[in-house]
Amino acid sequence: MSYKNKRILFLGDSITALNTTDRGWVKYFNEIIEPSLFVNLAVNGARLSNNEEVEFDGNPVFLGDNTDYDQNVVCNQVEKVLRAKDPNNKNYSYNPDFEAFDLIFIAAGTNDTFTKEKCDIDAIEEQFVTEGFILPSEEVDCYTWPGAMRYIYENLDRLYPNAKICFCSPIQAVEEIRPYNSILYKRNLMASVCDIISDVEFIDTFNCGICGIYEKLGENGRDLIDGLHPNVNGAKKIGEYNARAVKMMFL
Repeated sequence: MSYKNKRILFLGDSITALNTTDRGWVKYFNEIIEPSLFVNLAVNGARLSNNEEVEFDGNPVFLGDNTDYDQNVVCNQVEKVLRAKDPNNKNYSYNPDFEAFDLIFIAAGTNDTFTKEKCDIDAIEEQFVTEGFILPSEEVDCYTWPGAMRYIYENLDRLYPNAKICFCSPIQAVEEIRPYNSILYKRNLMASVCDIISDVEFIDTFNCGICGIYEKLGENGRDLIDGLHPNVNGAKKIGEYNARAVKMMFL
């Protein structure tokens, strides 16, 4: 089965929101995969897990330093999809671009505050099974990574049961911005959640070739323009790595 001519949905943060600019990994990914259609809903500053006060409005925008706005989370990007695709949604408004997807990428996590409460590997099972019973979907805690990932997966899988859903681990960055051990821990947590769900693809973009020790804080380095976001070279590494992973899915 060919990996080309697929309909692709991208969700995520600023690294994916760079889209098809020269510093956007989606550009180099698309050059290889050649999608027939793609929709990119990624937003600068987006977090994988929710804040405590999130109320989904289908408008996950970036408001810079406005900390009073808590809607910029991937689950709210999913809400945007629900409103465009799910006729049972009370705010449904049909959008033909959301009719069908073959591949869905969720690339986020670098902006999440690293706390044991949000990112507890030992507590993953609590978002799937409690006291020997499967935890109902509506009771998952999207404030945690496992809960948010389950929510994202189950809603997208319900709408697009034939799509391959992919979670991409965060890339490395300079130590002063994103300590290596915290990113590695997030990577391992995401891999473990994907193992439980099973019906998802874990793309280990953490190992795409970008290494934090070769980057500079606030300056252009080998692969990152400021120690966090990719320059052209970094974008090519991410795009080509993710494209190779997709090719493997269709062997």
